Amino acid sequence: MFKKSLIVTALITQLFACQSSVKVSSIQPSSIQINANSAEDEAIKNLIEPYKSVLDNEMNEVLVKSSAEAVKGQPESSLGNLIADITLHQCNQILQKKNLPLADICMLNNGGLRTSLPQGNITVGKIFELMPFENDMVVLTLSGSKTRGLMNYIAKSNGQPVSGLSMNIINEKPKQVMIGEQEFDSLKTYRIVTTDYLASGGDKMRFFSEPISYQPLNTKLRDAIMNYMRAENNKGNMLNPKTDGRIKSN
Repeated sequence: MFKKSLIVTALITQLFACQSSVKVSSIQPSSIQINANSAEDEAIKNLIEPYKSVLDNEMNEVLVKSSAEAVKGQPESSLGNLIADITLHQCNQILQKKNLPLADICMLNNGGLRTSLPQGNITVGKIFELMPFENDMVVLTLSGSKTRGLMNYIAKSNGQPVSGLSMNIINEKPKQVMIGEQEFDSLKTYRIVTTDYLASGGDKMRFFSEPISYQPLNTKLRDAIMNYMRAENNKGNMLNPKTDGRIKSN
């Protein structure tokens, strides 16, 4: 009993010492088997319970309300559009404060969106479910040819979450590609915000290799999303997830 209690006490001390309040920065799955018939396990349960209550309260914080459910799909989806738009918005706010060139495109991946978002209350816990990974936002400057590789990837995979970009997919090829309000120009360079995982070639996004520049924003994507939602809620706004035809597949 002494050994097991000592381990749990050490973990809690490490987590919460010198902190006036508990703030969740990440969640790492683990499990402790508790046998209600065991006195020492019951003691551990009682020891953990106060901290569990604090964490539960934080996870239940309502960030914002949504007018509709946001779900994943292809070639575009209400969830993918929503998260990509938020990411590009938050990225450009950071860049603007640093007097740096803005990003043109947000590129994420369907596999990185792990659950839908409900109509009604969106909680902190739901955003952790949506994005359980510790991914940071980065901005890459790509040549026109590398950007074409990005578009080819989107077309070949029948759509990914994007913002700032629209296209038609015909026979797995990108057609009528627009970057913002301008036609894609292979002679130009483009700035893309994505995650450090994808920028390093995750999900076979090899077109991100050897960019012209690589700029970390030192901000977790999950935190940026939650900050946006809190700000919108403070303004009295709701989320309005929807599809808009940015990616069409024929």
